[in-house]
Amino acid sequence: KVGVMGRFGFFLFLGLAFADRDVPAKARVAKRCYCDLQVSNGPFPRQQLEQLYSISKNCTQKLLNANEFSESMQMIADVEQRLKDLVKRIHEFKEEYDSELYSIISFRIIEIEIEELNYLLDQLQEMCLRNNDERTELDTQVQNMTSKVDELEKYDRLKVVQQHRNNVILKRSLTSCQSALLVTPSPYITPKPGSCSFGRLKAVSFPKSSMLNHYGSSYPYGNWGKDPLPAPGKEDQYWLAIVSTSSRYGTTVRTYDSYVEFLTKGTYKDVTVGDGLNPQGPGGLIYGDAYYYNCYNLGKLCRFDMTTHEVVSAILPFAGFNDKFPYCTFSSCYPYTDMDLATDENGLWVLYATEFNLGNLVVSRLNATDLSLLESWNTTVFKRSVTNAFMVCGVLYATRFLNSEIEEIFYMFDTTSGVERNDLKIELRKALPGIQYMNYNPRDRKLYVYSDAYVMSYTLTFD
Repeated sequence: KVGVMGRFGFFLFLGLAFADRDVPAKARVAKRCYCDLQVSNGPFPRQQLEQLYSISKNCTQKLLNANEFSESMQMIADVEQRLKDLVKRIHEFKEEYDSELYSIISFRIIEIEIEELNYLLDQLQEMCLRNNDERTELDTQVQNMTSKVDELEKYDRLKVVQQHRNNVILKRSLTSCQSALLVTPSPYITPKPGSCSFGRLKAVSFPKSSMLNHYGSSYPYGNWGKDPLPAPGKEDQYWLAIVSTSSRYGTTVRTYDSYVEFLTKGTYKDVTVGDGLNPQGPGGLIYGDAYYYNCYNLGKLCRFDMTTHEVVSAILPFAGFNDKFPYCTFSSCYPYTDMDLATDENGLWVLYATEFNLGNLVVSRLNATDLSLLESWNTTVFKRSVTNAFMVCGVLYATRFLNSEIEEIFYMFDTTSGVERNDLKIELRKALPGIQYMNYNPRDRKLYVYSDAYVMSYTLTFD
């Protein structure tokens, strides 16, 4: 086998000794045979191949280290999502405008979103300019490499490279075909409202709606929302309850048969709650056609049936009340927020603090009928360091005050796994500085908020 390419010659010496006795020994002649081999393509350029491999390796390393390319793609995806949200919000605003229900807060929120989009677009443009030179250089190198590979391929006389490439394509097609035959596609099923087929909380939208409560700005404390477990015929009902005396004492729950009635301040029904066991603080809610709340001046929970007006009460063991463990900002506290009722996919909860748990938040799941405790969990987050809290799929989320425009969901406690985290950094945009009440509704996956006499709702996004 000849292993050297190019034109070369080799000599084959044949020492032929003529043993013919008629030929004298001195007349023996050594004869030579010449064999020439011609290789048309020249010697294989091994050094060029090694250089090409080195260039390819450097290009690959540059691409792996190019974080800005991936950052650009992430930013483009973020801008795209924000544009979709903005278009949706503008459509909602137009509907509110046509119905003469819009507020200056809704318009201001759209302005803020547009400003943030402009800022992101400026950042994206700067990043693209920075990446342009690197992209140009990489494109040039790839083009040069492609032409050099094409040159080297002519040395592959047996077409090994080309055949290998065809085999890879064929194998990939075969694998894809086999996978498609083995898998039976399942029909898409829309998740039922309240199912926990989603991950943890990822983001909170801008407030979808915001309006002054129907009693006026003199009532900064209260609660509102939609029953997560409505009685037949009350599926679209909304409620509003304000704390009327010294941000402590309430007597009335007002209900509306639909969201349109609520927005337009239309037909409503006022129900006097308590019959001696009146609500205290803003932490009440309606669940299963009953209003649940902290009984006035007592360490008890109360359940008021909205149909029969029957009241059931039960002691919440060791719970602080009458401003012993309220929610607080870094400068002041929200009075009489010791006991906070909450709902989620698992039912009814109460959030509070005890001396046994050193003033830290306690999470308890309630029997909705007799108010007995089904399960309880002690957390390590101090309740006075929290401005508010809510439950989603058995996970507690707590907020803290950042500034007059942003509240931060910073803490979570998973009652299923016991996992705690205090580094969530999920921003919640506010129309006003204070938040006196918030609760999650598992039917529509919205967060209902009462903020300095204004009512608003947020859409939650999950992993």
